[in-house]
Amino acid sequence: VVFAQGLVFNDRLFAWMEDRYGSEARLRVEALQQLIHDNADAGERAQLERVNDFFNQVHYDSDYALWDRKDYWATPFEVLGINSADCEDYALSKYFTLLTLGVPEERLRITYVKAIVLGEAHMVLAYYETPDAEPLIMDNLTDDIKPATQRKDLVPVYSFNGADLWLAVNRVQGKKVGGSDRIKLWQTFQRRLNKQMGG
Repeated sequence: VVFAQGLVFNDRLFAWMEDRYGSEARLRVEALQQLIHDNADAGERAQLERVNDFFNQVHYDSDYALWDRKDYWATPFEVLGINSADCEDYALSKYFTLLTLGVPEERLRITYVKAIVLGEAHMVLAYYETPDAEPLIMDNLTDDIKPATQRKDLVPVYSFNGADLWLAVNRVQGKKVGGSDRIKLWQTFQRRLNKQMGG
C-alpha cells in the first residue's frame, strides 16, 4: 500500500465533511486548505508556527470521551470534524499538514514522550532542521515551539515518521530500529486517511 505523503482537498472530501460533521466542520477544513495555500512559500519556521497555532485552537479531550475507546488516532479531517483532539491527533495533524506544505518527511518525527507533569504518555511532533540538529518540539500543551533540551518536562521514548522508527537515546538523538510499518495504529490511520481523501 502506498500511503499519502500529504493532504488532498477535493469536492468529495468537502461533501463528506459536510454530510458527516456539518457545515462548520467543512469551513474548518476550508480554513486548513487556505492556511496551506497562504503559507506554501513561507520559511519552515513560520510554517511550523502557523500550523502549530492552527491545530492548538482545537479543544482537547481523551480518546475515551471522543471515540469511546482507549486509543484512536484521528485523521486531521476527523479532528476538524468534531473540533476535538487528544495528543496523538494534534501531532499527526501537524505532521501531515507540514508534509503538505513541503517540509521533507525526514525532518519530521511523531514522538512518544513521557510527560512528567502529567505523569502519563504523551505525543508531540519533533522537527529536525538537519539530521543531527536538536529538534524543535511542537506540543498541544504549549504554543511555544522550543528546542528539546528546554523541555525538561518531556522524556522521549520513541519516534517515527512515514518510513522509519527510532528508539530514543536522549532528548536529541534516537537509534533507528526498523520501519514504522511495525506500528499497527499508524497503518490503520493511514488507510483511513487515504480513504477519506478518495484514495
